[in-house]
Parts: sequence; structure tokens; C-alpha cells
Amino acid sequence: MTGGSVWNTPAAERVAALRERYAAAGEPDAGLSDLELLNAAYESVLREQIDTRDRYMGLLTGRRKHDDAVQDAAARGLAGRAERYARAAVSRYMSPYHGLLNRIESLPDRPGARQMEGLRQAAEMVRHELRYTPEHPAQLQDPEGARHTLRTLRHVVGVLDEREGLNGDDVLRLVKNALNDEAPTDLFAVADRGTAKPTPPPQAPPFAGPDWAALGGFWAYQPDGSGAHVKAYPVGEDWYLDLWSDGGQMLAFGTVPETEVAALAPALVARADDWARDRSEYAWRRFANAAQATRTTSPRPDRSEPAPAPERAPQPNGSRVRAATATSPVRPPSVIATSPATALASAHPAPPAAPRRSR
Repeated sequence: MTGGSVWNTPAAERVAALRERYAAAGEPDAGLSDLELLNAAYESVLREQIDTRDRYMGLLTGRRKHDDAVQDAAARGLAGRAERYARAAVSRYMSPYHGLLNRIESLPDRPGARQMEGLRQAAEMVRHELRYTPEHPAQLQDPEGARHTLRTLRHVVGVLDEREGLNGDDVLRLVKNALNDEAPTDLFAVADRGTAKPTPPPQAPPFAGPDWAALGGFWAYQPDGSGAHVKAYPVGEDWYLDLWSDGGQMLAFGTVPETEVAALAPALVARADDWARDRSEYAWRRFANAAQATRTTSPRPDRSEPAPAPERAPQPNGSRVRAATATSPVRPPSVIATSPATALASAHPAPPAAPRRSR
């Protein structure tokens, strides 16, 4: 579409706009009727929906694998520490038994009355120690209900830590209440009396250089004179990239290590025009093939010397913000009218513009 909203548009105006796009792109409509032209646009939009669903299913699958790997690593680390803690706790709890056994082993073959009386007193002492020891198994698992207390205290500290200028007496009272298992009923009322802590700007990643712009939580790559652009944001230790055409088509998506982003983003943008005309291949497969081709043609970076990060994150200019928002199907018109950083950070899904006719 040339402008305005895509909603509530009469069919005649929609057909006229589609013919204008074909004429502007130098692609004749081959004498298609209005119904055939609308049907071709519908098939293109349906293809976009399939590609987008495929994209998010791939993202969810990759995220699940990452979460499983993190959980397995945490479980392996905790297993060793838990085993050492259990051995030490059992050893301390069994120490009175060991003392009693040592006394029994030192008895003669025919113990006297005084020796038997001493043994009975030692057994009574062991029973008393085991009954009132602070390291009873129940106390070792949850001493004095400390789990609930620690959870409450962590919640109180977490809320108050985000605020500045709070009254020290109020903070101390809330902490004492949490330690005494009293509900912090006025926690948020106390927190509202302070001011939010300023958050430092995010550090620019190593690949952020010319043609890159920080856009409120993610990064965008768009060289001058190109309508296509790449969006990138971190997923664990890797970076997720997706390629968008100037017509709002999602052309490729996938995840690569941070060291490959700088070389892969220009390679994706260079293929955008060809991929926009030919939609016969899966978006994730195009991404994987491009990433592999970039690895084989690009020199390997020197891992001993990390690339220096730029001193200041590049800021987006007006034309790039309009291109990144107007061409992506996840940017509604109401958001584009706001400031660039806010628009790109808080946008919600909206239907894409009618793409070019597939050949």
C-alpha cells in the first residue's frame, strides 16, 4: 500500500494500490483481473503467516533446548554440592553414636558394675543429645522454617532495591517484619515514597558499527540505500537474527554466535531482493545456508583479542526508523507516530502490507 491504514479499505482501492505497486516495481500484472490480483495478494499474505508461524516454532524449539541445557548444568553442579553437604550432615548427626560405640568396644570381657553404670549414663546422654540437637534431620531440611522467611526477605529486598531516597526506619522495620514472619503489608506503599533508580544504557555489542542502531532492547542493521533490514537480539549466549524486506516480508531467521553477526547481517541484506521474489524455500533454511556460506568465506576472528566495542552506541536516524517500523509487519501505524526508540520497543503485531506477487 502507498499509505494509510490497511483496514476497512474498499476492494477497488486495494486493487488500484496493488497495480500501482506492480507498476512501480516494473513488474506488469500480466492482464490479471481484479479477482485474480486480490487472490494473488491473499496467497502471499497466507504464505507470510505460514513463515511467521514457522519462525516462532523454531524459536520456541531453540529456547526449549537452551533451557534444558541450563537446567542440566545447574542440576549437575548442585548434585555434587548436595552430596558433600549430606555426608557432612550425617557425619555430625552420627557423632554421638560413634562415641557410644567406642566406649562399648573398650569394655573388658567381664565388665564390672561401675563400668556398666557408666555405659548406661553414656547411652542416656547420647539419647538426650540426639533428641535436642539443633542438627536434627527435620531441622537440617528446613531449620526453623527458614525457607519461607528467606523467600519473604528476598521479596522485600528485591522491591526496595529498585528505589532510591527511602526512609531508613521504614526499610529496617520491613526487614525485621520479614525475619519475624510478619507479612509486609505496606511494602509497596513504602517503595512508592522513593524514586526509581536510573538504569544505565545497555552496552553495545562487539558487532555494532556503521549501519547498526540500538532500538530499545534490540539492534537493527540497515545500510544506506537499502529498504531491507536485519533485527537482532540476544538469546542466551547467542544472537537471534531475522531479515525483513522493504515490503514487510520476513525472509529469513535463525540464531548464531555473537562473533558471526557482523559478517552475517550484510550477507542477509544482500540476498533480500532475490529472496523477496522467490519464496519457495523455508526461511530458516535460507538463514542456515547463508550462515554456513558466510563462515566458509569470512576469515576467522582472532579469539585471543576480542573486538573492541564502540564507545557510543549509534543512534537511529529518522529514515531508518521509518523503514524499520513501516516495513515490518510487527509495527502498527499508531506506534510509528511515537518516538523511534519507544515505537520499536513497545510495538504489537499488526498485519503486513501486501507483498509483491510471487513468481
